[in-house]
Amino acid sequence: MYPFWQMVYQNPRAVYACVNLGEAFAPSEIKDRSICIDGDIGVVLENL
Repeated sequence: MYPFWQMVYQNPRAVYACVNLGEAFAPSEIKDRSICIDGDIGVVLENL
């Protein structure tokens, strides 16, 4: 498990956000506190 996933797991108030084209993923341990967007980050930010 990556350190940033561990930090989210250990902090119940933390939320993990992942924007990655073709591979947006969060481990099952933090899935309920994760936002995963399968897309190009440039396009996603432009749409925001």
